[in-house]
Amino acid sequence: MAQQNGQTENFTLRLGEQVVHVRQSGAGDGPPVVLVHGFGGSLTNWQLTQQVLAANRRVIAFDLPGHGQSSPLLQKPTLAHLASMTRQVMAGLGVRKAHLVGHSLGGGIALSLVGMAPQQVASLSLLAPAGLGEDVNEAFITSFVEADTVADMAAAMAMAVYDPRLMSRKVAEFLVEARAAPGAREALRAIAATCFPNGRQASNLRPVLHDLPCPAQIIWGEEDRVLSVQQVRGVGTQVSCQCLPRTGHLPHIEQAGVVNTALKNFIRSCEQG
Repeated sequence: MAQQNGQTENFTLRLGEQVVHVRQSGAGDGPPVVLVHGFGGSLTNWQLTQQVLAANRRVIAFDLPGHGQSSPLLQKPTLAHLASMTRQVMAGLGVRKAHLVGHSLGGGIALSLVGMAPQQVASLSLLAPAGLGEDVNEAFITSFVEADTVADMAAAMAMAVYDPRLMSRKVAEFLVEARAAPGAREALRAIAATCFPNGRQASNLRPVLHDLPCPAQIIWGEEDRVLSVQQVRGVGTQVSCQCLPRTGHLPHIEQAGVVNTALKNFIRSCEQG
């Protein structure tokens, strides 16, 4: 499905038995941008990013299976499976090659996709990505998954940001409502058990960064309490790294202006050679 008029469109994409909710904006001649959200998120996590990047190109965001308005998980949610689903979304939208932007779990998915289909990735932008270290904040994972009141969700999300005031009651209410959707909590439990068992990351994707077929950058909050910024150490000089002060696990939300500028400049530089 090609974007013709550049306007924002919301629709569902059927991929076999899986139904995926998609939002696409913008139009342009170059490779589109594909945004891959994180654990327990949805395409709405990119609301400060998508329209900015869509000023001169097609930008695609989608809900991972078991998230947002997509249908429940149908298979074991390994990073490889979720990367395969991302490739299917790209194929279903007629995208042969894309600039990938992944946050947290979505960063691990993007890295996995590079490993399995390097020819489909024009560039890689990773925001506090999974897959580069062993540690993950198990207390956050558990409290975020199991929260069923606004107060519990607000307490969980306070661990994800540098300034807890960023997480308003409205945000907590939205997340509690999302968690109550059929299959949502079960999906997160399955992902946590598969990708973050016993507070450890199951996948080591560092080798992908040492044999990259495309330009890559990493952006990380210095005060990230979910995935420590220390995991960026030793990724190699071929990867551009930017660590943001006074920023937690959600750099694209906490420092939207800085991150959007970095993304636009990086993608532009990749296309200019």
